[in-house]
Amino acid sequence: MSDDQSLQRRSFLKATGGAATALALAGCTGDNNDDGTDDPGTDTEGTDDPGTGTDDDDEGFGESDRTLKLTNATMSTLDPIASTDTANGRVIQQVFDGLMNYPNGEIEVETLLATDYEVSDDFTTYTFNLKEDVQFHNGDPVTASDFVYSFERLTASSNSRRAYFATSAMGIEHETDSDGNYEPGTLGVTAVDETTLEVQLSAPFHSTLPMLAYTAFGVIPEGFVDDTPGYDGEIGYDEFAQTNPISAGPFTFESWETNTMAEVSRFDDYHGDGPLIGGIHWQIITDSDARYNYGQNKNADLPPMPTSKYDPSKVTIEEEDDLGRQRGTYGPMQNGETAEYAAVPTINTYYIGLNAKNVPKPVRQAIAYAMNQHEGVEQVFKGRGEPAYHFSPPRIYPGGTSAYDEHAEQNYPYGYGESRLDDAQQVMEDAGYGPNNEYDITFTTYTSPTWQGLGTILRDKLVNAHVNMNLEEAPFSTLLNRGRNGNLSAYSLGWVMDWPAPDNFFGQLVPELTDTDREGGARGAYLDWDDVEDGAVDQMSSAWETVQNNQAPTEDDAATRGEAYVQMEEAMWEDMILLPCYHRTDERFAYDWVDIDPYGAGGGSRQKFNQVTIGERS
Repeated sequence: MSDDQSLQRRSFLKATGGAATALALAGCTGDNNDDGTDDPGTDTEGTDDPGTGTDDDDEGFGESDRTLKLTNATMSTLDPIASTDTANGRVIQQVFDGLMNYPNGEIEVETLLATDYEVSDDFTTYTFNLKEDVQFHNGDPVTASDFVYSFERLTASSNSRRAYFATSAMGIEHETDSDGNYEPGTLGVTAVDETTLEVQLSAPFHSTLPMLAYTAFGVIPEGFVDDTPGYDGEIGYDEFAQTNPISAGPFTFESWETNTMAEVSRFDDYHGDGPLIGGIHWQIITDSDARYNYGQNKNADLPPMPTSKYDPSKVTIEEEDDLGRQRGTYGPMQNGETAEYAAVPTINTYYIGLNAKNVPKPVRQAIAYAMNQHEGVEQVFKGRGEPAYHFSPPRIYPGGTSAYDEHAEQNYPYGYGESRLDDAQQVMEDAGYGPNNEYDITFTTYTSPTWQGLGTILRDKLVNAHVNMNLEEAPFSTLLNRGRNGNLSAYSLGWVMDWPAPDNFFGQLVPELTDTDREGGARGAYLDWDDVEDGAVDQMSSAWETVQNNQAPTEDDAATRGEAYVQMEEAMWEDMILLPCYHRTDERFAYDWVDIDPYGAGGGSRQKFNQVTIGERS
């Protein structure tokens, strides 16, 4: 890039990544993940775990054929455009490479299969120069035409759950039919030559480069799968999604047995550094206690630590780096070993969704009055996070963590750090409820003793407010399907960043996208917020429109978006369709024979393991 282009890139990253910089300076999920928590996550959500390790290079560390042994809670697909949860993402991240990457899950993106890029003065044209002599796992060369196909497949395939990344969020130029559906073959992505790719946006988008780091934009060979209009396909969809995913990542796929295990092996012709290990094995174990025991028996190199087994008094912090990552030790564990320990606040929000069609507003408000987020974090989640009062996590909230705290303390209407049971009772009685007219509601959590514990606290408090809360658990996939189709009232869920900006979170709350009556169910959160009358729907919709109309990566547009984000937070509070509970801090526990870099605020599911080394196991 020229000096002018370099300056433009720095300005772009400053405008788009200001929240990320604040994160570095300041320090749909829901899966039972390897970082030791009980929380899975759509999208993201959970993580594989933040990094720990050892610098001991004289005990067998270095390149080897050893296999990194991990656990996973579930797995449903190997297709990056179909995956919407971090359990799949942990495996997909190791197999698929794209233009950009979050190095070790840190937030400031870097080039991966691109060598550099140029951005037009109006921020609508991105030109990427690709690495030369890069091979797919099947030996085919990676060219710009492969990216054109991969972007087209993301947008046009009936199997894609992420088409909106390209069309709605990033706003790549395209045409639609009379019903507003994408017209295949019209996407503004062009192969200028074999190593030059051009992406044309219809308008500026402030997070274009971070978006391209998402695995949904991972490259596969041109015309490889038979699910994309205009391409014949070499293999069937099920074969690709289950047994033969091909990309250019550091590891090649080996095998996957449903509910049992998945394996990848070293790609010797990888274009980047490493890999330094022979492969990775994930043991798929649904039950969190069984995963814990598996790790304590030293069958996993990064032993899971569910909250039910976690003891905060066993944490010893030895250092904190400039990204806010704390490192030290944890132990002794049940097996007598002391693990290397790392913790990092990642960009996520866990919440209770309250479907507006199924739960009257007074009941939604009473639940909010009964909730004490501080109490939940300390008593239920054992301090493994921060109390949540906004949907935007603190590190991407407009103005950063201090602005987040100030706005919550001064404006949250349901009680900051306290339960207001008198107000809960009053709002119910004003609506006609009482001892002889209680409201029955079911709170559905994914399989998690911690969320059931939080539900128990709420249930006991709400008795005084004429709300009879019943608790039930459901498998994570079942919860998602029921929610999407409007068959939940109150439910536990979370959101982990796809890209580090509040619009990634609030895109789930656009009222029309929360409609569970639409064909295929809700595309956003399962809230039916569009059914609310005389509430804050108009405020939310108006603020969202402001965000959409001010997408340029400039300081002025960023300021305008920031004001709109705060308006959306307050609209959410007003109608109480989503009750923020906590922002999880991810933790990694590692045996001392593992040398693995710590990950950043993007989470462990964004970390590639090509630089991991494994010493002699004890």
